[in-house]
Amino acid sequence: MNRQLGWILAILFLLGALLIWRPFDQAEDAGDSDLFQEVPPDFIAEGLRTRVYNTDGELIHRINATKMTHYSPIGLTELMAPQYQVRVAGNQSEWQVVAEQGSFYDDKTLVLERDIVITHMTDNDYLERVETNYLTIDTLAETMSTDEPVTIYGRNFLVRGNGMIADLNAETLELNEHVQTTYKRTQQP
Repeated sequence: MNRQLGWILAILFLLGALLIWRPFDQAEDAGDSDLFQEVPPDFIAEGLRTRVYNTDGELIHRINATKMTHYSPIGLTELMAPQYQVRVAGNQSEWQVVAEQGSFYDDKTLVLERDIVITHMTDNDYLERVETNYLTIDTLAETMSTDEPVTIYGRNFLVRGNGMIADLNAETLELNEHVQTTYKRTQQP
């Protein structure tokens, strides 16, 4: 009887192992690939230059990139080495943002990544540039935000922080968390 029970348990064990381990079915592989199918780009452009004007014909936004790949079905445009310039209406203040790569979405949001430098193009201003590694720009509201570490360079000072929100129209920049501020003395002649 022990021998029969041993054989029955061995057969049940093998059946259980076969149910758990089963060779992958070709039909299952085909179903998975439909879920993760690569979307081909609608077009690829090199040396992209885009300009946006307001209703008065004034240049307000400019986007340049060495390469652009556009995907209409998902509302995405990938940018290599993007350069974004915005001229704030009313005060003629101009900002330039440069990054290694970026993504522009149909809702007019620009997301930039790696080695981002935001430069204030107005001479003799208190704030000169801001550096970070990730930045979201709402081109309609003219705001910039990040949760990444930020370094702010100005005339005679340097500020380090984590995260920021900047409103270009109101000309405000708020750090989420202040880390360090260093002031440099100016020499009197």
